[in-house]
Amino acid sequence: MFVCCEPGGSPATTVTLPWTAFPDFAGGYRPIVELQVIDTARDGAGIARADNGLVVFVEGALPGETVEATVFQQDKRWSRARILRIVSPSPHRVDVRCRHRTEGCGGCDLLHVDPGHQTVMKAGMVTDQLARADVAFPDAEIRPLMNDHGRTTVRAAVVGGRAGYRAGGSHEVIVPRSCSAVDPGVEELLLDGRFDEATEVTIRVGARTGDRIVIVDGGDPEEVDVPEDVLVVSINELDAGLRAWIHEEAAGRRWRVSARSFFQNRPAGVDALVEVVDAMVTALAPTPSGPMVDAYAGVGIFAGTVGVGRSVTVVERGKASLADARVNLGARIKDGSVRIAPSSVEQWKATPAQVVVADPARAGLDRDSARVLLNCQPDLFVLIGCDHSAFARDAALLAKAGMRLERLVVVDLFPGTSHVETVGAFLRD
Repeated sequence: MFVCCEPGGSPATTVTLPWTAFPDFAGGYRPIVELQVIDTARDGAGIARADNGLVVFVEGALPGETVEATVFQQDKRWSRARILRIVSPSPHRVDVRCRHRTEGCGGCDLLHVDPGHQTVMKAGMVTDQLARADVAFPDAEIRPLMNDHGRTTVRAAVVGGRAGYRAGGSHEVIVPRSCSAVDPGVEELLLDGRFDEATEVTIRVGARTGDRIVIVDGGDPEEVDVPEDVLVVSINELDAGLRAWIHEEAAGRRWRVSARSFFQNRPAGVDALVEVVDAMVTALAPTPSGPMVDAYAGVGIFAGTVGVGRSVTVVERGKASLADARVNLGARIKDGSVRIAPSSVEQWKATPAQVVVADPARAGLDRDSARVLLNCQPDLFVLIGCDHSAFARDAALLAKAGMRLERLVVVDLFPGTSHVETVGAFLRD
């Protein structure tokens, strides 16, 4: 039984509709269905099943809840729905205090979940994907952030000179009046900056150094109105060869980070990841001084911390990141303990290593990259992933090659969202 309702209105009629009739429902009406939520999908949506057994992903729903929802997207095998009313709420549900989220902001998609339970949910998302990939795994450890003050890098749309966030599933821009999810240095620029005719802006700050940079796409950098201490550059200037960077302090040292280099979006996240990876290497590597490969090395975070006391090969293809790594690792390059390999991983000629640390982009490893890194014949392979399914797929590749997932740590690098950073330590059987 489904209740038909005019958009934004009260229920008008009650009719029986087959599930397959949803896409053809006429007159701008949307069907409403009562659903029992049984699980959580990898993107944080609740999972329910329709009367005919098809999967329904319900945005913002939690396991154990009964909800009334409206279907807005349908595939042959699944549908997506939004909550209209929560009939029976989860004990882990809390009020969303961010007004922008209630207005439709597409960020911070787990604000309706109590913070203590968020990490449990996210660990479950990771282990569910590993189970689906048929990878044996130990109990997941959960590592929260310490002394976190919010994101230090934000990419925002610009409308009428003001920066804002995209609404979920929409091109609409919500200009915030406050944002507790970002570092105060970012928030000031996000709220008070005026970005002329730019279409997008990237704001990056050094939370522990005070450095700030704004990168604008479109418009004239000279017309951007921000405090004098903020470096403003355009995409066109970077394309033409301009070099620009900030500095950040994390994991006990100072790092140069260029405008186009990857760096974790908060120094507390770097602290946590280095701590986790270092603990794995210290506990599981056969010796404290064997050679190490830092793959997808970025600005040299793991080579410059976990790799101290080892000979390290840094594999990185990004020009900006390579330039930063050469600065950040300069003393060790000079003494020969660090070697820079300017190459993509899949095209790099593998060298023997006791330890491999790999921190690929969201897409994860591909088969060629996994094969190259496994050709190093490591005793310990530490894999870091920011996408649950990609991590599970890559874990399956390593398992097939004879590596056993010995330790699993879920780092809550993105509080308030369904995203986590997963770190797995694989040992050779």
